Amino acid sequence: MREQDREVFERARRFVYRNARPLDLARWKYHFENGSGQDIIDALSAYQNEDGGFGHGLEEDNMNPHSIPMQAWRATVALREIDGLHKSEPIIEKLLDYLEHTPEFDGEKWSYVTASNNDWPHAPWWTYPHAPWYQGTESEKFCIRYNPTASLAGFILRYAEADSGFWNKAFAIAKEAVDALFQMGDPQDMHVLACFVQLHEDIGKAGLTGRFDMERLTALLQELVAGTVTQDISKWETEYICRPSQFFCDKECPFYEKNREAAQYECEFIRKTQMPDGGYGVTWSWDAYPDAWAVSKNWWRAEITVNNMIYLHHMTKEE
Repeated sequence: MREQDREVFERARRFVYRNARPLDLARWKYHFENGSGQDIIDALSAYQNEDGGFGHGLEEDNMNPHSIPMQAWRATVALREIDGLHKSEPIIEKLLDYLEHTPEFDGEKWSYVTASNNDWPHAPWWTYPHAPWYQGTESEKFCIRYNPTASLAGFILRYAEADSGFWNKAFAIAKEAVDALFQMGDPQDMHVLACFVQLHEDIGKAGLTGRFDMERLTALLQELVAGTVTQDISKWETEYICRPSQFFCDKECPFYEKNREAAQYECEFIRKTQMPDGGYGVTWSWDAYPDAWAVSKNWWRAEITVNNMIYLHHMTKEE
């Protein structure tokens, strides 16, 4: 690691230790200090409800304590980081039970937003029944259908008991999602595209590549990721942009080559946008709940700091 990056990491480490939630501190220790995956599980467990779902602001823009699919999705993101995680872990078994039986699952998709969101501080995009931007276009309908459904279906294929009834249902949902993506082409939303990237990875991890048209799916996702990442790096410091880390964090990923220049520039961007306190800024806000947003913003800064260091570490580990 170059000396400049050692200083970046040390400033980030101090910020994380001072500001992170137990979950992101556990993630930091796991990735950089030989920490245990069990510590991530233990921290996540604090957000898991009796029904197996997750709430309590696990996804920092929604303080709803009740179990909702988007918070379950956020838990799956953290669980996927743990190498060798076994499907028999109680936290996974309880989560899968929630996903199968929650009324927020209609047998074909999990709800994008839920009514109980409105009772708690939240960002406007988590308002029920639809976010303020929603106009009902085909692209928006596609995004609401498959965010987070595409990702959750992939998680089930990876961690549920293969060929069980619920696994088979998830397999059907995943097949339908992939076919819908082929038909839609570009969903024009980086968040739902990230869900399909997660599904793509889970299909591989579950050993199911022979049951999907993976060559076509990989090629389409490579095209869509390259088209969604802001390739014009001159815009990065002045406009709302999409960075490669939205989709991948290492050079072995099938989406790296078509985004090589932007991916390498993101390392430099991370170096030069680190704030004096070692953390990173947040590029969005929600004003209706200023006290809650102040808490959420600090949580986000710590999570972003951990994510940035994971990306920088993987992208420069051979230097």
